[in-house]
Amino acid sequence: MQEAIIEVEGVNYKYSANLEAVRGISFKVRKGERIGILGPNGAGKSTLAMLLAGLFLPSSGDVRVFGASTRSKEFERLRSKIGIVFQDPEDQLFNNTVIEDVSYSLRNLGLDKESANKRSVETLEMLGISHLKGRSPYRLSYGEKKRVSVATALVSSPEVLILDEPTANLDLKSRRGLVQLVSLLNKQGMTLIVSTHDVEALPELVERVLIMESGKVISEGPVKSIITNEQLLDKASLEPPAISRLFMRLKERGLVDEIPTSLEDAFLILEKALSNKSGSS
Repeated sequence: MQEAIIEVEGVNYKYSANLEAVRGISFKVRKGERIGILGPNGAGKSTLAMLLAGLFLPSSGDVRVFGASTRSKEFERLRSKIGIVFQDPEDQLFNNTVIEDVSYSLRNLGLDKESANKRSVETLEMLGISHLKGRSPYRLSYGEKKRVSVATALVSSPEVLILDEPTANLDLKSRRGLVQLVSLLNKQGMTLIVSTHDVEALPELVERVLIMESGKVISEGPVKSIITNEQLLDKASLEPPAISRLFMRLKERGLVDEIPTSLEDAFLILEKALSNKSGSS
């Protein structure tokens, strides 16, 4: 079993005396995992993402990344190993051109301008958006801004990538491209943490899910067992994916035996059910 590269122990976070956003959370993330943090708006997902990235420090408890507490001086040396993509790309883009935004973190790390720009162009090429390098971030479409914000997180070659609501407001093509990119990065060894309320997208993005409600983790497990559990999701004011809800009804009528979480799985289940029916008639 792979080592744990992130360890969260008894973490609480308060914005004020009356507003506790994260309460008593403990879990581990192992190298190469794809983890989903699922919950409705206001559940504490974004706050937890900030804690994992070391941008917020726990009010109590501890977050350790690569063995170092995010409170420690040692963590500052490791910070570049974690990339984070904020929910709103405009929170990540603030320079006059795309290339300046993407190279910003490298220049802060002391890399000379020529080397920083070279690596930034390579990152933009990997994402298929090198043609945007001279453009103003403020004149891009939402989907383009999202991809550029991903580039700002990937340019320093992080070992862990945290994505906060990555599919929010994306059109179908941009969403599909993002899912493909996340899958590719994971195959290359990157550890992925996805914070979202988008139940439909989770099966393609992650393998294991923590489900949050009112600042607490109320359950965790393999993605399929979590997002097909109607009672559990209802506690968090969520619903299973539409395709899963359809097959739950079919299963109740004895027409299928399994519940899919994707169209591909649904096709295979239907094909099997129809083949069995044809063979018995």
